Amino acid sequence: MSRIQPLSLLIATLVSPSLMAKPEVESTYSVLPYPELSELKPLPKRSQSSTVVSLPVPSAVTVASDTGINEPSGQQVVTPASTQSRQATAQNATTQNSSDEPFGLDDLDLSGLDPEIARKVAAAMNNEPSDPRLRNADHIALESNEARYRGRLPALNFQTHMYSSDVNRRWIKVNGQELKEGDRMNSIQLLAIEPQSVTIRFDNDIIDIPALYEWGG
Repeated sequence: MSRIQPLSLLIATLVSPSLMAKPEVESTYSVLPYPELSELKPLPKRSQSSTVVSLPVPSAVTVASDTGINEPSGQQVVTPASTQSRQATAQNATTQNSSDEPFGLDDLDLSGLDPEIARKVAAAMNNEPSDPRLRNADHIALESNEARYRGRLPALNFQTHMYSSDVNRRWIKVNGQELKEGDRMNSIQLLAIEPQSVTIRFDNDIIDIPALYEWGG
């Protein structure tokens, strides 16, 4: 027992609180005193009034493309807003007046058509016969003037009536003879073949005869 006691004392001495204490670590920060604050004062109030800034109004608002004046390259002719308003009003009035006017031959461009077709279109617009020989002539209806030509105009028996939009394909058969526009039969010249009638010239008179009509002479 005498040997064990000194050993336990030695262990107790080694394991003492001073030996088990952790080594001090150098601090990386320092504690500063709390700063003293001065008395807080309110900020001055800003004025709530707003300032209105007026932007310059442009004097020109549109490009005048219908002036008809050749301007230098890179330049454009402009007109004030008041002028534009007056021009728009005048243009609308002109357009409205134009729409009220009847559509006439002058409103058509027939330069791109075949001359024969252009002539027929012009004649139709003017309510004139397509054949120039029939223009400004007084037509006489045979049905209404039979007594005038009784015994003068030879007998005519219209057997076939062929009308086409192509002038060269129009023909009739009268008294067994086929005729086209411009052909002659004795003292009678065939001037025109219309959809429902034919026009002949006899004794310098221009006479309209219904299609497939039979005239006894």
